[in-house]
Amino acid sequence: MIIYKAELIYESLQCGNNDKETLNPEIDDKKIVRIINDVNDDLGFCCGLDDNLSVAVVSGEYGRWDIVWACNLEKITLKDCEKWLKNHFLDNYAVKKVVVDNIHEISVKEFNKLLDKANDKNFYSGWNIVNKLGLDYFENRRFRVQEHVYRQENITKRKIKSLADEIMADQSLLEEIDRIYSRQNEKKYYGNPVHYVIKAGTVQAANDIISLLVFALKANKRLLGGRVSYVNNISEHCCDDEEFQQMFKTGRGSAVAIDMSGTDEDHGVYASAYREVVDFIAKSVMDNQLYTLCFLVQISENPGFSKGLIASVQEDIHLIEICEGRGDKEQAVNYLEKLTTKSQFKASREELERALPSQTKTFTATEVYKTYNKWFSNGLKSKAYKAYKAVEKVAIKEKKKGNKPYEELKNMVGLVNIKALVDQIINTAKIRQSRSKMGLDNYNVSQHMLFTGNPGSAKTTVARLMAEILKQEGVLETGHFVECGRADLVGKYVGWTAQIVQKKFREAVGGILFIDEAYALVDDTNSFGAEAINTIVQEMENRRDNVIVIFAGYPDKMEHFLSENEGLRSRIAFHLDFPDYNAEEMLQILELMVKNKGYVIDDEVREKCLDIFKCACGQSEFGNGRFARNLLEQAMMKQSDRLIKEFNGKKLSRKDLISLTAEDFSVNAEKMYKKPKSAIGFV
Repeated sequence: MIIYKAELIYESLQCGNNDKETLNPEIDDKKIVRIINDVNDDLGFCCGLDDNLSVAVVSGEYGRWDIVWACNLEKITLKDCEKWLKNHFLDNYAVKKVVVDNIHEISVKEFNKLLDKANDKNFYSGWNIVNKLGLDYFENRRFRVQEHVYRQENITKRKIKSLADEIMADQSLLEEIDRIYSRQNEKKYYGNPVHYVIKAGTVQAANDIISLLVFALKANKRLLGGRVSYVNNISEHCCDDEEFQQMFKTGRGSAVAIDMSGTDEDHGVYASAYREVVDFIAKSVMDNQLYTLCFLVQISENPGFSKGLIASVQEDIHLIEICEGRGDKEQAVNYLEKLTTKSQFKASREELERALPSQTKTFTATEVYKTYNKWFSNGLKSKAYKAYKAVEKVAIKEKKKGNKPYEELKNMVGLVNIKALVDQIINTAKIRQSRSKMGLDNYNVSQHMLFTGNPGSAKTTVARLMAEILKQEGVLETGHFVECGRADLVGKYVGWTAQIVQKKFREAVGGILFIDEAYALVDDTNSFGAEAINTIVQEMENRRDNVIVIFAGYPDKMEHFLSENEGLRSRIAFHLDFPDYNAEEMLQILELMVKNKGYVIDDEVREKCLDIFKCACGQSEFGNGRFARNLLEQAMMKQSDRLIKEFNGKKLSRKDLISLTAEDFSVNAEKMYKKPKSAIGFV
């Protein structure tokens, strides 16, 4: 649906069969309102061109009225609309001349506002059209829609390439521009052969890419309108929303851009909370793919639910990935200079050169935008609001992140054999890369792994670190870490399981698929677990070059799991057995946790904890690192209780707040593994 606004200019208008008075300057405002009301009664929802046109007059004065209309340009043309409007007024009202002028596309939100104002002036009950067309979706709290209408027409390929140079376009964008302008294509709208994944560091950089694509597509008749509906702040509750679906349907002939970051409060929970959202949006995209162009926007600093959504739709629609570009310092300054022309402040080229980081040789579009935002913020203080020029920022020291993944792995307590085997895996991968670069035959080895060990023995932690390490070493392309269990792999109905497993593999492309407690698939009481295993084996073979699968679980149960499918056993190259920690290692783990949480302990605490760990380590399934964490967390709670009771409102020192005593470790976790005293009496 495409929406327009225009001016209807007329001479000597008489309205309605019951009122033959000529509309002239002497007619008062009340009569103008009544006449426009009569005209709108004849117009409205689906009023012409076989119900493909809805029209309303939204304001008016003698000789000139503002009109808006929504139309289906798949069935009719803009000229058809203009002709119908002229004929309608000439045929139904006493008009000498009618001109439809200043026709331009507008957004849905502007259309709604104009109709709302018309309603306030008693020109028309505008919400009748809005409701019937399904355009009232801007107040939805489950997602937010912002619109932009790109009105430029017939931009040449040379001009688009020039604009692309200004934003330091990536080769992926330049190649797509060539495809859009190719003479092999018909210059006629049939629908959307492809959709786009836009990868950028900021929303502004992504929007620059989208604008160029829309200009190019419009110039080549690949879009009927220039409206782009930007959908962001998608909450985890947006999983069955009629207004979201209606927004997609309204986008027929134009475009919808989906920011896959989610909402601020939902960050970090995408794997679980957004599963239904991903399925819902994927269905909306696929249901409307033929006639609503979709931009899937992935912001690098917060990819949100992007992996899941892309994996869900890429088998059913053709996605082209466009990345933000990078340029040298001269290009970056040119880009920055272009951005500053939009502000109220002026800057010399030398000032802009100084604003960019001096040690950097190449810059991404995102880095240019960040420089601009900082420059503009400084300009507000130094040029517009000078009273704030001397005000310093609040100095908050950022806590340094931990060591690099490899160093973090090496610094982990114990795991000597595990670390050695990880080194072997990395070295094997490096040699394979070196052989490839020299054109030598490469042995195509499987890299799938089996991690066995009791809970808390660091299986998941090591797997996550391996994903990062292998990404840094160039072994894995993305380093994605996708963790799942039986519930994530087995469907409710026949035929679902294979599709779910395949989708998980697509999510993990370029990274690691970590299947925890994999033996639960064998223990399944129905056939879906077997279907999952068979599909996993098939996908392990099909994607052996771009997905590493790690199975994890108890040693004995994992042996039973492998015995159920010999094809599975033969595809596992590395078996890493994670032993239980001994008491001394558990104490080291505790000391590391204490340090990371900003507490201190003394030798008395160490002796007490060592005794606790000696008792615990003699038990089966004592929890390993999890037990140490539980012990510390309970001690922290007991310390808080002790301090409140001891000081009773008195001032606490820093030492009091950070010190944990032996008494603080007399908690439930300690009592769990104490040796029971001999019972007295009869058994």
